[in-house]
Amino acid sequence: MRLRSGLNEAAVRILPLKGAFFLKIIKTLSSFKGNNLKKQIVIIIAVIMLVPLVVLMNDIFFASRTDEVVFLDKEQRLEALIKSTNNEISKNLESQWTGSEDIPSSMLQNEFTQVVEPQIPANLDIRFSLYVPRTEKITLLGFLHAYRILSPEEEAQREKEIFANTKLGLIAAEMGKEPLFRISGTWDDQIVEYISPVVFKGKVVAVISAGERLNPFFYQSNYIRKLLRYFTLGVLALVMIGALIIIRNITTGVDRLKQGLQSMETDIHHLLPEMSGELGQVARAINRMAVSLTEKERLEDQLRQSEHLIALGRLATGVAHELRNPIGIIKILVELMKQEYSQVSGIEEFTRAIDEQVDRQDMEVQELLDFGRPTTVAIKECSVNDLIKGVVSFLAAMLRKQNVSVVLQLDDNLSKISADTEKLKKVFVNLILNAAEAMPAGGELDIITKGTDDLVSISFSDTGVGIPAEEKLRIFDPFYTTKKTGTGLGLSISYQNIILHGGTIEVDSVLNKGSTFIINLPVRPQFCDRGELLDTKNSGN
Repeated sequence: MRLRSGLNEAAVRILPLKGAFFLKIIKTLSSFKGNNLKKQIVIIIAVIMLVPLVVLMNDIFFASRTDEVVFLDKEQRLEALIKSTNNEISKNLESQWTGSEDIPSSMLQNEFTQVVEPQIPANLDIRFSLYVPRTEKITLLGFLHAYRILSPEEEAQREKEIFANTKLGLIAAEMGKEPLFRISGTWDDQIVEYISPVVFKGKVVAVISAGERLNPFFYQSNYIRKLLRYFTLGVLALVMIGALIIIRNITTGVDRLKQGLQSMETDIHHLLPEMSGELGQVARAINRMAVSLTEKERLEDQLRQSEHLIALGRLATGVAHELRNPIGIIKILVELMKQEYSQVSGIEEFTRAIDEQVDRQDMEVQELLDFGRPTTVAIKECSVNDLIKGVVSFLAAMLRKQNVSVVLQLDDNLSKISADTEKLKKVFVNLILNAAEAMPAGGELDIITKGTDDLVSISFSDTGVGIPAEEKLRIFDPFYTTKKTGTGLGLSISYQNIILHGGTIEVDSVLNKGSTFIINLPVRPQFCDRGELLDTKNSGN
């Protein structure tokens, strides 16, 4: 019972700690989610790269510890052999040599042989050597790997090669008077050696060493591990560089998308730049959506303008009918005044002024009726080029008077269209007159035609004062004009005539540089009655 209650108490203490731990994890993930894309990708790549790096570091640490254990075992074994051999040789020399001169090398070799030979059977994989500095000769006992009995010449060559490989270690031990442990040999045949000086009466008389060949599997596997480490580090470096390049490309593309979308917020006509890959597909999809929205806005503007025209058309028709009757009465009264008061001095001047004003008002009333009432179209096949040439010829004198030069660039292969020629002439005359009025000091008017099998395009480009941006959206509105005289119905009637032919009319203008009106007409249009556009019968359509 005590054990169970103790476990319960421990669980009660642990639960809050676990809850706090999980809350900390959730908070960390939430803050990670709030970072931008570049930081998120960098963090993810860093976490991914951290795993192999930890594994690699663990392998390096573990392998180094394993090597240390192996080498420590070898060192302890060889150290024990050399110390015991050195002590025994030193004791024998002290008991046998009492002279003050140098110990003969032959005596050193005999003592070395007597002490070491009994140890060789128990240490078949160890090679012992004696180096006498005074004679610079080396004596070898034992083999690291004895495959056969060597001839005297082969034995001499063997001693020479071993002395060349171990000479630096032997001299170092002699000069330092301290034992040392080292590794020699090549990458595929390594030897560990323990070297110790033989000191007699404070003087180094010889240097003895014991060497043991490392297991080929050990140093070969160690060599392979090193290669794998370097290879892994190289791969990790390449992966990191590649990841950084990918991150840079992704974030650069995302930044371009973000900047493009920010520009699109203020101008829907600003399309995103072309890009490759999935981001390019996203950019193209957004561009298609922007184009669709632009087209939708254009259609909505056309619809609003049409609705505006419908209302104004009904109003214009009613007003025109109401004005025409009084104007007709005034005209009849003027005729009567001419007949009844012809003898009155100065009456002709007054009646002529009244006639001029009545005719002017009658013309404006006629424009209102043309704008507001349903009209029929007289369709026939015609050449747009011929219509333009005829209008330009008709207006040539007026254009010369205003110093306006007309440049015609007419497509000789332009298709003929089905249209109401009088309505198109009225549109062309209106556009040319407006262009001339926009160039009070003279200028140039370029009229260009071009087309395909299904569409004819006509553009009128002048070098006039241009149209302000705030007025460009309203120039086709009825009764809107910036002129001192005029009804403001010219462009509205032109707009209706073009729409009546199933075409479009657009304007592009730069202030103080000029304007361009572009008309697109189908070769075989689907005509509609203007009454369908203006709904003068108040049908609600």
